[in-house]
Amino acid sequence: MNDIKNTLRAQCMAHTELRIQEIVLAMEQAQESLESDTKSSAGDKYETSREMIQQDLTRYQGQLLHAKKDRVILEQLDPLQTTGTIVLGSLVTTNKAAYFMAISLGKLHVEGHDYIAISAASPIGQLFMGKQVGDVIDFNGAKQQILAVL
Repeated sequence: MNDIKNTLRAQCMAHTELRIQEIVLAMEQAQESLESDTKSSAGDKYETSREMIQQDLTRYQGQLLHAKKDRVILEQLDPLQTTGTIVLGSLVTTNKAAYFMAISLGKLHVEGHDYIAISAASPIGQLFMGKQVGDVIDFNGAKQQILAVL
């Protein structure tokens, strides 16, 4: 089971690193556009264009900060850690699905099985945190019984 947790963590890390690279590239391109944008005779159009680029840069900075926080979370996960209660890094199996408590990433496929990578801060993640085998959570009207915590 630790191999699955290692693989899930590695997939999450690879996705996060790719996301960081894409955001940095987008920021560089936006910065280049900002610097190369020449003032045209239509001053308002120029100012609007610069403002839109600046808004893009601000949005990218927020996305980059979030992606870097995700990377820190993943770096701190210990795939070998197993506890009786659900913590960050736990692999949780319910009667409906299997979840990896890490970052919000969605469905991952490992060794023929689907796992849903969720954040502890997400609504469903908050319901799972601290729960144990046999506990039941109610998420959006659907009850799920926890069958295993690794």
